[in-house]
Amino acid sequence: MPTSPSRPLPYVGMPVRIFHLAVIEPGVISAVADGGRTLIVDGDRYTLRRTNGRFVRADEPSYGVWLSLRPDPALRGS
Repeated sequence: MPTSPSRPLPYVGMPVRIFHLAVIEPGVISAVADGGRTLIVDGDRYTLRRTNGRFVRADEPSYGVWLSLRPDPALRGS
């Protein structure tokens, strides 16, 4: 029985959410590199971290600014 991926596969043009400390901003993936382990969003590079499985902005600690590839739940059904 096939299973679905644990996370959506990133693609160019995919909308994402950027999580800062207390702020969530929309963004769009403009490039995918390194076999899908590096994403460019709004000119910033995000890398997939082994420690937490998140795409975190390059040169930041694993708890820094990160991306969600999941759709914004507030937009569902609209």
